Amino acid sequence: MKALYQGYINTNAVPVLPGSTSLDNILMLGGLSERDAITHLQKVVTEFYPQAFGCKALDLSSGRGVAAMALAEMGFRVAAYDVYRSSISVVQKLALAQELDIAFGVNGVTRLEELREKFDLIHDRECLANIVNRQERAQFLNSVRNSLAPGGKFVLTTEVWTENYDPEDSFESVRLDNNYVLWRQTPECDIPGVMAMEGKFWTAQKRIAPPEEIRLEVMSRGFKILMNKLEIPAGHGPARLKLVLTSAFAR
Repeated sequence: MKALYQGYINTNAVPVLPGSTSLDNILMLGGLSERDAITHLQKVVTEFYPQAFGCKALDLSSGRGVAAMALAEMGFRVAAYDVYRSSISVVQKLALAQELDIAFGVNGVTRLEELREKFDLIHDRECLANIVNRQERAQFLNSVRNSLAPGGKFVLTTEVWTENYDPEDSFESVRLDNNYVLWRQTPECDIPGVMAMEGKFWTAQKRIAPPEEIRLEVMSRGFKILMNKLEIPAGHGPARLKLVLTSAFAR
C-alpha cells in the first residue's frame, strides 16, 4: 500500500487496490485532493531537512492523515493532532497497518505548549484560517513558535484574499465582511457564535485576509519568512499563501 500511496503523489494515475476494503479506497481517493500539499511538503523537506530521519514533526488538523503519513515516510517521527476523535481513530488504524511512526492525539490548536514537546517541523493547512478572532490567532501563532525546536520550521498554507476572489461565486450562502471574515448563513438558533445580520443568521467560518496582511501578522508574532509563495487559482476561489517560517529569536 505504501507504493500505491507514493504512486498517487508522483503520478496522475488513480491507484487501484486489488482486494482492498472500502475504507482503503475512501482514504486513498479522499487523499487525491491533498496531492498538492504533499508535493509542497516534499519540496520543503528536500530544501531544509537533508537529514530528516529522526526529526520530530507535528501535523495540525491532521484530518485524513495524508500529510502525517507523508512526513513519516520521509523519516520524521510524527505527532498528528485533530479536534475530531473520529478522524484520528480512522487514520490511526491505517498508520498502524503501514508501520508508520505516528502518534495521534486530540487537542486544541491554541494550547500546543501543553504537549511539552519541541518539534523540528510544524505543519498547518487549516488551523490559522479557521481562527477568526485576532487574539486567538495571536495565541495560536505564539503557541506554534514556542513549540518549535531551535532552527525548527513552521510550514503554513492558508487561504488568502485577492482581487479575483468572489465569495458569492459559490453554491453556499456566504458573505465576506470588512475584516475579511467569511460568514456562512445558518438556521435561526441561540448557539454561541451565531450572529443576526440583516434579518438572517450567520456563523463565522474562517478569515481570508490579503496575503500581505498574513505576512505582517506572522512577522508580528516573532516569525521570520524563509519561503514565500502565492498561488492564485483559475476562477473566483481564494488564493493560497504558502510560507515556511522560523523563529526570529535566536536560541
